[in-house]
Amino acid sequence: MDEGRFRTSLRAARSGDDGAWQDLYDWLSPQLLGFIRASRLSDAEDVVGEVFLELARRITEFKGDARGFRAWAFTIARARRVDEIRRRSRRREDPLDTGTHELIAARTDVEGEALAMVGLEDLIGLLDRLTDDQSEVLILRAIGDWTAREVGEITGRSTGSVEQLQHRATQALRDLLGES
Repeated sequence: MDEGRFRTSLRAARSGDDGAWQDLYDWLSPQLLGFIRASRLSDAEDVVGEVFLELARRITEFKGDARGFRAWAFTIARARRVDEIRRRSRRREDPLDTGTHELIAARTDVEGEALAMVGLEDLIGLLDRLTDDQSEVLILRAIGDWTAREVGEITGRSTGSVEQLQHRATQALRDLLGES
């Protein structure tokens, strides 16, 4: 979504225009859904709905551009991810059956190559073998198309920490793909 269309949709959404909310949803939901599914959150569509409810509740607080709005949505989705990880750590659950999903198109180098080589189900299996922090960084970088600095802002980490996690995760993925 270009900046002009975003501004128009944002103004209309603040006024309660359903069509504007649909535009914002159509723009953000595929990437949010990819992040949430790759994060193995249960009921991914419900989580996207929760993210949009939170956006709607707090829309008047937002000040910024389209990329900032997108970052805000991912920050909310990430908070749901952290909550789910904490909840899972308190009680043992069986792995989720995520069904069959299409291949995720990646936009980064090594991560993109890895994603292009495997389907979502295989990718989730590989991400499960990384630390939560490593998989989160890869998901945000590859699916969210965020820079290391932006991932740091979303996750509350320094850019150097994000780059270090990405480097370790990329090396671990290379090792895991070499096992196949």
